[in-house]
Amino acid sequence: MTFASRWLLAVGALTAGCLLLAACGGGDGGEELSLEEYFRGLEQTGEAHYAAIVALEEGSEGVWEDVEASRDYLASFEDILRQTLAELKDLHPPAAARNGHDKGVAAFEAELAVWEEVNDRLADAESLSELDAVIEELTPQFEAAAEQSREACLELQGIADENGIEVELTCE
Repeated sequence: MTFASRWLLAVGALTAGCLLLAACGGGDGGEELSLEEYFRGLEQTGEAHYAAIVALEEGSEGVWEDVEASRDYLASFEDILRQTLAELKDLHPPAAARNGHDKGVAAFEAELAVWEEVNDRLADAESLSELDAVIEELTPQFEAAAEQSREACLELQGIADENGIEVELTCE
């Protein structure tokens, strides 16, 4: 498997997890939102996250041909995740959504921790094959965090459905 195909697998797993987590905020304190407000906030955060990823991807042509360009790209992706996590933590779920919310934040934090490890380990990489090895090694961690995100998302979608709130969280 080539670097590019492994990378696409890793990004696919992570992006799926992140998009799922657009449905799974976290947060302490602050004024508790109604269920409707909460799910509306999740949708808005998810849309902003997705738009940032699309913009990054649109500017990524040739990034995997150069080690420095690849590192810059990966650092930018981590920045997007960090911003999204901050926005999700600013949402204050109602009691009915708190469990799924907290599970989602934990999963998102696990994904971000993997990205931080990737970027830390790639700081000294001198070749694309070194980048490839790191991505390959960490792909199972990305996938595990994405599965946690999916489970939290499904829980939140169930809450929305049970309460007649029209929202379509991207859980699959």
